[in-house]
Amino acid sequence: MASVGGNLLQRTRCSYFYDVVQPCNKRVPNSGCPAIDGYNRMHSILGASSKCITAHPSDMCVALAALDAVVHTTEPSGDRKIVLVDFHKLPGNTPEIETVLLPDELICSVELPPSTFAKNWCYLKVRDRASYAFALVSAATCLEIENGQIKSATIALGGIAPKPWRAVEAEKLLVGKAPSEQTFKAAADAALENAKGYEHNNFKIEMSRRTVVRALKVAAGGVA
Repeated sequence: MASVGGNLLQRTRCSYFYDVVQPCNKRVPNSGCPAIDGYNRMHSILGASSKCITAHPSDMCVALAALDAVVHTTEPSGDRKIVLVDFHKLPGNTPEIETVLLPDELICSVELPPSTFAKNWCYLKVRDRASYAFALVSAATCLEIENGQIKSATIALGGIAPKPWRAVEAEKLLVGKAPSEQTFKAAADAALENAKGYEHNNFKIEMSRRTVVRALKVAAGGVA
């Protein structure tokens, strides 16, 4: 049976990572990343590096990122709290180091702080088939709406980055605006401003934009 801690620590679904005949910087540091010039349909368009372009596979972590979850850990020198958006590391030059956990550190619990968005939320997952499929793109959106204006917003994306991706600049753009398709499209553009596609996953850029817009519309109470 899966655990919350196991979900936080699940590893990449990159086929080159699992194929021990292939080089992989995550499996064998400095051996190369064949996904960059290989088959990369499921890979990242945000947050990748020249060392690794894998995408984090979790659905739960995307939702937790949108909910401002905090991971509680313990190790011999004491306990600490790690904001979930800081828990996973981007690959940079060390893709083999996936989280900020220390070698002797243990996850004890995950805390969800009180939310302010009540009913205005959505989790949308776009995938190849209806079940048992990892996300091509996913979006968790939360809106706090007061007097017809967005008071606060969170947008977390999955399937497109090496870690659950918070679209912070897009969130800022929404605050103080009335919920509308035009506003949501501007936020989606901001969220994907630095996206970089590869040969087989360029489609993810536009798919991600549309997923963000649709998820925000649903969160705001509109139709899907």
